[in-house]
Amino acid sequence: MSEAILTGYNVHTAEDRQKMLAAMGKESIADLFTEVPEHLRVQGLLDLPPALNEWELERHLRGLAGENETTMDTLSFLGAGAYEHHVPAVIDAIATRGEFLTAYTPYQPEMAQGILRFLHDFQILFGKFLGLPAVNCSVYDGATALAESAWMTCRITGKRKLVVSEGLWPDYREVLGVYLAGRDVELVTAPINAETGQIDEAALAGLLDGDTASFLYQSPNRYGVVEPMSRIGKLVKSTEALNVMASYPMLFGITKNPGQFGVDIAVCEGQPLGLHLNAGGPYLGIIATKDEYEMHLPGRIVGQCSDLKGEEALALVKEEREQHVARHNATSHICSNQANLALRALIYMTLRGENGFKNISDLCVQKAHYLADKLTSLDGVTRVHSGPFFNEVLLKLPVPAKEVLATLRDEGIFGGVAVTDLDPEAPANQLLIAVTETKTKADLDRMVECFAAAL
Repeated sequence: MSEAILTGYNVHTAEDRQKMLAAMGKESIADLFTEVPEHLRVQGLLDLPPALNEWELERHLRGLAGENETTMDTLSFLGAGAYEHHVPAVIDAIATRGEFLTAYTPYQPEMAQGILRFLHDFQILFGKFLGLPAVNCSVYDGATALAESAWMTCRITGKRKLVVSEGLWPDYREVLGVYLAGRDVELVTAPINAETGQIDEAALAGLLDGDTASFLYQSPNRYGVVEPMSRIGKLVKSTEALNVMASYPMLFGITKNPGQFGVDIAVCEGQPLGLHLNAGGPYLGIIATKDEYEMHLPGRIVGQCSDLKGEEALALVKEEREQHVARHNATSHICSNQANLALRALIYMTLRGENGFKNISDLCVQKAHYLADKLTSLDGVTRVHSGPFFNEVLLKLPVPAKEVLATLRDEGIFGGVAVTDLDPEAPANQLLIAVTETKTKADLDRMVECFAAAL
């Protein structure tokens, strides 16, 4: 291997490298890669710029970052699964403390009571919030949570047919397909009613049969429409299938919780709960289910136990679910969690409290409906669906959506998401617009004024 490859940011001298190779019984660094077929190995140097010193590198990176347009300096109505909510400063202040950032996997409970405590609190809080008591310590994101829940229902029921709503986010459906590939699982799509934007209940009833493990849907769905959650719960309950709902957690500030809607497994993307947009991640997957299904949950569960003195303590429990213990009998390949992001969500929910959270939800829905009413009063702008919406609405425009978005961007506004960016086969004149509590009336009125000009 060329000596040039080993220079730059590498801090080890040639003598250091030879000592390490000798200790391993190797003559060269190339010997470390003999298990990789030679035709797959990179030959020679990568086409990369030369190494920079610290101040040069910092200046270069700041220059690159300065070319970004972000929600910090642009009025944003983007949504489609990731939303700009206010993140109180106290969340950053606590979650970035060294004892949290450096906390290691809590396999040794005597060394990790702090992290185990907040993960246990996370489980309790979200069990109450979602109305389903069995909660794990989180998974990677909302799409992962849904895919894990789908496989849970196959294990619980022993069946391999899943009915999936057309209203899922496209990326959720893609992750679901990847997860279940090779597992002999049949995915059947339940259509959306073209007029309301809600699930076609008659079609769904015809798809649910004795071979169905579960029905998976999202509310609000990919069109921003809130599904008839009570009716879906009753319909699914009349069969042997399980009810799995993915949701935008802010919705439950103005509705019942999933458990009250007859949901068997509830999943959420936790990004709105104290997480910055982070350019798309990392995010937080939340799963809650009934007590009888707890052993089928993926990842970690913190439980109460006693230490050697007989005093109350916490530890990871029921680990026979996990890959590193149960091997091929594990419920999932996930045996980790998003601990620091779970902490952020816990702080956010604790800080807001029940009334504060309801207030945020009220602001989202009121501001979204105000904007939708103003925009649909413009010539040629209508809602695509008649069903109720929360804070995100799908509009039909008299011109292609991307033309309007380009004009709005020139005015310093991210005007929403063109539906063709989610589904290339969707109509070019449909636009998905999201509103959160972060928008003032002046922001909304400016959006309407610029939108009218763009049309």
